[in-house]
Formats: sequence, C-alpha cells, structure tokens
Amino acid sequence: MKSEFELLISFRTPDGFKACGQYFLGKDRSFAETVFDGLNGRQDIEDKAMLHLDLLEVAGEIPVKVKTISCKLSELCENCQHVTRELFRLHAIEPRS
Repeated sequence: MKSEFELLISFRTPDGFKACGQYFLGKDRSFAETVFDGLNGRQDIEDKAMLHLDLLEVAGEIPVKVKTISCKLSELCENCQHVTRELFRLHAIEPRS
C-alpha cells in the first residue's frame, strides 16, 4: 500500500490544538516534501505558537507526522497560496506522464 501525504493546519485552543484545514498532497513523497519545505514558518516549535502546519504521511488509516512548523497568521495566508499554487501547477498545468 502506497502512502498518501496531507498538510494539516491547526490552531491553539485552551484544550490543545484543533485542526481547521487540510490539503491532500497526493502520493508523491518528493512533491509533498518540496511543497512543505517551501512553507514560511519556524521549525523550532515554541510552546506559545498559535498555528501549526504538519506534514502527515498516511499509510492505511494511521497518520504519522513527518514534519511540523509553526507560523503566524500572515504566514499562513502566504502558505495557503503556496500550496494551492503548487497543487494547481501539478494538476492543471503540467502534463501527466
């Protein structure tokens, strides 16, 4: 079974982090990691960080965090644009082989 990759967006609440958005990045690990590595944010997660972005690898039904960054709201806006642009480029512009 081939793994699938997702980008999970979460924000801090008094009860912990709550997911508020998710992108399906597909089954190509290289593409998923390239998209994630292009995101704005910090890899050194602070306890006071309000927003987290997690790259998840899903094999079967079990998601595993591969990478995590924290970001500001302004960076989240830029990150959503980046992910959407890359997904659009992959599916709508580049020819499939």
